[in-house]
Amino acid sequence: MGKDKLKKWAENETFPNVHQPPLHDVIKHGLTYMKGEWREKVFHNDNPIVLELGCGKGEYTVGLARRFPNKNFIGIDVKGHRFHKGAKEALQENLTNVAFLRTRIEFIEAYFGTNEVDEIWLTFSDPQPLDYEGNRRITSPWYLEKYRKFLKPGALIHIKHDNPGVYEKALQELPAAGCTLETHSFDVYGEYYHQQTPEMQDILNIRTFYEQMWMKENRIIKYVRVRT
Repeated sequence: MGKDKLKKWAENETFPNVHQPPLHDVIKHGLTYMKGEWREKVFHNDNPIVLELGCGKGEYTVGLARRFPNKNFIGIDVKGHRFHKGAKEALQENLTNVAFLRTRIEFIEAYFGTNEVDEIWLTFSDPQPLDYEGNRRITSPWYLEKYRKFLKPGALIHIKHDNPGVYEKALQELPAAGCTLETHSFDVYGEYYHQQTPEMQDILNIRTFYEQMWMKENRIIKYVRVRT
């Protein structure tokens, strides 16, 4: 195990914006953590809550928090050494509307209560091309049913990805599962980008580590937005 990972894990333990409840308690004992209490106990306001699921280094979590101080943002990933960067940046910039949660997405409903979340971002998550049941691909209808347990009616789900299969499945599966397709683009930085408002262009311009890597390989970035 690398010393860098150990250092980041140790630092995460000291960060007030990082939450790392024992996953064993959720898996084996069915316990919950902060469910229905994020506004009251973490953010101390009644502002909307936005999740970035599979947040990696937390670029979208922090980027959106900078742009929208009147919303609360939570980055969620199982690998704490990844989101260490985002958590540290948020503290250095005194972004009090940012938190990070270390857990596995398949247990996400243990952490959020009914109507607690307003919006979700799924940014460059593992495409899982052989996951025919959809229980590992977090953009699937199987996961959508989990998200609906805590999303407000009419909540937005954004998907940004380089993988054509993820894009095509989202266009097929999510409307079939009852979502309203609001907008989509096979090439988000093409003509579609220039048709957007300056605010939306700014949001789309937030680049994750993986997006920057894929763009260097000339991969085309796709975008889907649905309303539940």
